[in-house]
Amino acid sequence: MRDSDRANDEASELTRRRFIQFSSLAGTSVLAGVGILSGAEHALAAPSLELAKGPDPKECGKIGDSDSLWRLSQKCHSNNTCRQNHADYVVMGGTKSKKKYANYILVPTQRISGIECSWICGSSAPNYWSAANYYATKPPTVVPAPVGLGINSKQARGFNQLHIHMARARWESWHDLAAQDNLAARTVANWANSRVSIRGLSQNLGIIPHTYRVLIWPGFHHDNLFAMLRTMLKRSLGHGGTTAQAQALMQYQTLIVIPRAAGGYYIINSEKGLKDPNNPQLAGTDTCDPLLLMHP
Repeated sequence: MRDSDRANDEASELTRRRFIQFSSLAGTSVLAGVGILSGAEHALAAPSLELAKGPDPKECGKIGDSDSLWRLSQKCHSNNTCRQNHADYVVMGGTKSKKKYANYILVPTQRISGIECSWICGSSAPNYWSAANYYATKPPTVVPAPVGLGINSKQARGFNQLHIHMARARWESWHDLAAQDNLAARTVANWANSRVSIRGLSQNLGIIPHTYRVLIWPGFHHDNLFAMLRTMLKRSLGHGGTTAQAQALMQYQTLIVIPRAAGGYYIINSEKGLKDPNNPQLAGTDTCDPLLLMHP
């Protein structure tokens, strides 16, 4: 698939916490401790009455939709036959790889079409990224280190139900990130202007580089990475850019998380039209697949 109930007290606490609860003392102490608090003040989306109601069926899909991943995830959730089963999400098998790469997907139990659904940027949404990171090392869904997480754009995905890929980061990709650590942004404010060339697998062209925006972040148990991405996109629009305009761009984005050898994580974003003035021959990409060991 391209794209046992394992939930214990720790996992329940991890994902049932809402993002707004961590925007004060807990989040501040973590960020300040690593010296990158600047620029994080807009990372979390403000709560709203509309978002608190749950995903909008007109924007995010109806529960009666026939998307096969949505149907399969609901079936294994109700039967308690998913690899991991939790009230807010399930973990299922991922891409069937010829080389038998271990990879899985985390799928929300809410009807959420994908990255374009604005509800996932709000404070009512569970922290799907933190949950994926947690379950990627919990039997039976163990992914070899370094564990990479990724989500595809609306155009690049194979299913219209949000799913986060959990797979080992490619060695070439991890090496390129470490070698160009100085090019990564340290604040959300600077993320939009960062450009890093990272090699990954193209199934047609082999190992080739693409252009990405990269942010170094200490952790994301207390942060909504979807909201941070939207904030960054708003900044990329320049003066006068609006949240609504940034939200309209979300559908074109890929978002990837890869651990940093020196500590923390690389939060990686790209889209097909992304360019690097210093490397104009390189293109961006709208899929997380090149950086993760899922193919062939």
